[in-house]
Amino acid sequence: MNLHRTRIQLTLIYGVLSALAVGGISWYAVLVATDRIYDSAERETESVIRDLAVQSFATPDDEGWPYNTWHVNLSDQWTDPLGEVWVEPPLFTLAESAYGSPTHNEFQFDGSTWLAYIEPLDEDGAEALVTVLDLTPFDNDASSTRLRIWLAATGSIVAAVAAGYWVAGRSLRPAHAALRQQRDFIADAAHELRTPLAVIQASASHSLSRDREGDAYRESLEEIRAAAERAGQGVSELLELARLEAGQAALRLAPLRLDLLAEEVAASIRVDGVTLETGESGALVVDADYGLLRQSIETLTNNAVARASHVWLNAASFESWAVLDIADNGPGFDEQVLPHVFDRFRRGDTGGSSGLGLAIARTIIDSHRGRIEVSNRPDGGALVRVLLPLR
Repeated sequence: MNLHRTRIQLTLIYGVLSALAVGGISWYAVLVATDRIYDSAERETESVIRDLAVQSFATPDDEGWPYNTWHVNLSDQWTDPLGEVWVEPPLFTLAESAYGSPTHNEFQFDGSTWLAYIEPLDEDGAEALVTVLDLTPFDNDASSTRLRIWLAATGSIVAAVAAGYWVAGRSLRPAHAALRQQRDFIADAAHELRTPLAVIQASASHSLSRDREGDAYRESLEEIRAAAERAGQGVSELLELARLEAGQAALRLAPLRLDLLAEEVAASIRVDGVTLETGESGALVVDADYGLLRQSIETLTNNAVARASHVWLNAASFESWAVLDIADNGPGFDEQVLPHVFDRFRRGDTGGSSGLGLAIARTIIDSHRGRIEVSNRPDGGALVRVLLPLR
C-alpha cells in the first residue's frame, strides 16, 4: 500500500473541493462588491438631482451648482447646462430614454464610459434633467476589488491545499504505524526463527546423512526439540509484544500492592546458588493489571537471577511514585549495551533467551503510565528501577 500516493490523492480531492467552495464564494463576493460599487455611482447621480430640487433650480451664479448637468427640452429641442460641463453626451437621446420615469443609461465619450441619470420633469417627458458621471474611478475600484478577492481566494486555496496535505498526513499516521508494526513484526519473526530453523535443518540433515545408533538419533531429536521450543517461545513473545504495542491487550486495572507483588515474585523464583531478598516497606498501592505487571516484574527478576548470585528487590515510595528496585551482584550491563538494553533482540551477553523479554517488560510498564530505568551499581552489578504512579 503506497501511503504517499494516498496522501497525494486525498490532498488533491481536498484541494478540488476547496477550490470549488472558495471559487463559488469568491464569485458571489465579486458580484456583490461590484454591484455595490456601481450602485454607489447611481446613488451619486441621483443625489445631484435631489440637491437641485432642494435648491429649487437657483441661478447659475449661485455656489454649489453641480458639474455636467443639463436641463433638456425635447419639445423645443434645446438644452441648458446647469453649471460647468466638460463632456458632450447625447442629451436628446438620453432624455428620450426616460419615457416618463427616472432611469440610468451609459454612454461612451472620449474613450471612457459615463453614467447618465435622467429625471423627467413632466408626465409626457417633454422636459428632463440629465446629469452624467465618469465611471472610470468606479471601474478602477471594481477591478481592484475583483483582483483582491481573487488573490485572496487563490491564497485561501493554496492554504487549504497545504492544510489538506498536513491533515492527510496526520490522518494516515495510524496506517503508517500499522504498516511499520507489520514490517517490524515480519522482520523480527524472520530474525527470531532464522537460528532455530537452521539448527533444526542442520540436525535433521546430519541425522539423515547416514545410519546411526539410537543415542545419536536421540541427541539430534533433542536438539531439534530445543530449537523448536525456542522458535515457539520467540513467536509467542513476538505476538505478545505486537499485541501490546497495538493496544489490543486491554488492561484490567485494579488496586494492587506493589510491595506484596515483589515479595510474591521473589518467593516464586527458586534457583540453586542464587539468593533473593526483599526489603521491608510500607503499603504501596498502584492501579495495575495483576497478570501483566507480575509478568513484567518476573521477567526483570529472572533476567537478574540468570546473571548473579544475589538479587535484591526493594520497594519504596518517592514523591508520587511507587518505586521497585531490582539489584544484583552480577557483571552489570555493558556500557555500550546500556542505552539499548530494552531494544528488541538486544542481549546483554551471549547467554539469555530471545532478547524480547525486556522489551515486553518495558511495554507493559509503559502501558501502566510508568517507566523503567537501568544503570550499573557503583559497587558492581546491575540496577533496574521500575516506577509506577501511586494510586
